[in-house]
Amino acid sequence: MIKKVRCPDCRERFEIDYNEYDDGELMNCPECNLELNVVYVGDKPKLKSSKEMYYENDDEFDDYHDD
Repeated sequence: MIKKVRCPDCRERFEIDYNEYDDGELMNCPECNLELNVVYVGDKPKLKSSKEMYYENDDEFDDYHDD
């Protein structure tokens, strides 16, 4: 199934076939070439930059390891 998504960096809209991508797979924006993670929210694909994913994972790590 084809779905329109938007790059979080350059805001370019493009289509992806989300049958080709699993949750957490990487792809590049066709406009700015930013590395993006495909994340599913329910049945909708959403794109997050690798930097966003890093900070989200870093926050989760901090929750478990309070110094």
